Amino acid sequence: MDGWHISASSPHVSENIIIIGRNACIILRFEIFEIPNLQSATPLPFRLRPSSFRLSLASLPHHAQRSYSFAKMPVPRYRYFSPADAGQLSKLQITARQVVEGVLTGLHKSPHRGFSVEFSEHREYVPGDELRHLDWKAYARSDRYYIKLYEQETNLKATLVLDTSASMTFGNKLDYARHLAACLAYLLAHQQDLAGLVAIDDQVRVELAPGSTPAHLDMLFRHLETLQAGQHTDLAHQLHALSERLPRRSLVILLSDLWLEPADFARSLQHLRYRKHQAMVLHLLDRNEVDLAYDRKLTFQDLETGEKVQVEAAEVRETYRDQVQSHLAAVGKICNDSEVEYHAMYVDEPYDKALLRLLSLRE
Repeated sequence: MDGWHISASSPHVSENIIIIGRNACIILRFEIFEIPNLQSATPLPFRLRPSSFRLSLASLPHHAQRSYSFAKMPVPRYRYFSPADAGQLSKLQITARQVVEGVLTGLHKSPHRGFSVEFSEHREYVPGDELRHLDWKAYARSDRYYIKLYEQETNLKATLVLDTSASMTFGNKLDYARHLAACLAYLLAHQQDLAGLVAIDDQVRVELAPGSTPAHLDMLFRHLETLQAGQHTDLAHQLHALSERLPRRSLVILLSDLWLEPADFARSLQHLRYRKHQAMVLHLLDRNEVDLAYDRKLTFQDLETGEKVQVEAAEVRETYRDQVQSHLAAVGKICNDSEVEYHAMYVDEPYDKALLRLLSLRE
């Protein structure tokens, strides 16, 4: 089958190129050097089979587009994930802070004991155990045979829970959440963990079981693009139901503005923890809804009920700020009491920088 040629017109080009195909979503780094005695438009000595993958010329920087010549090929482009995101995330990791259960060897501690690298405890030798795991120093001290046990490492099953209620449209929080969800899904898949997606408001809009294949990642990105904001919210009830459906010892990453009753939220987190799930809450906020930084008469409209009220911003600002800060403090305390990771994120910070800051704090 005829392949496609890549030719270089610069003496040395080094670029990250995203490869997307039927079963691929990876980043390659091409190092292309000038070949002596060949004209600049001569095809380089390698060929790309169209049945294997497709290259996105549009995803390259402008100077790189001038350096390569590609056959014209249709390439899917994602609205909430870009090659630049992949390049920034490729060296990062997201790890579980408690034990998890998975099916592959990975980065995270498992509740099961095995023979790995991190020592856990001893148990007495029984016939059939491998002699290479005997602790001879313990035998010298006690005259008894002991086997050294180690923590197994396993892969993580994570579910990204996206709040799609109408309040998430204020300040474009929903788009911000979609960018974060796409980046987190890519990061999890990149480290061979499983990422799923659940979008909820007063009902489940999307539910995609955890997976890590390129085809699964492509489907997750497509779901993020087609999601529409709902009207009402029933986040607490949906979290209760999700706690029962998820595989045990999963990681739940909630992306929401958390405008709900704190007591209901507390019970839903307690249910997650009772079911042995870990949870991370990414609390998305717009500074205008926190500070009320307006100097005119405003019409407030509840995006979920449609109720309206007119107020003079300067007259209610202090009381408003006190009530919002009280709510934020209550939400943070609930997460702390439930042993749930909590991170407040303001949507005026670029999502890539916010994610890098978040992951650096977790190290």
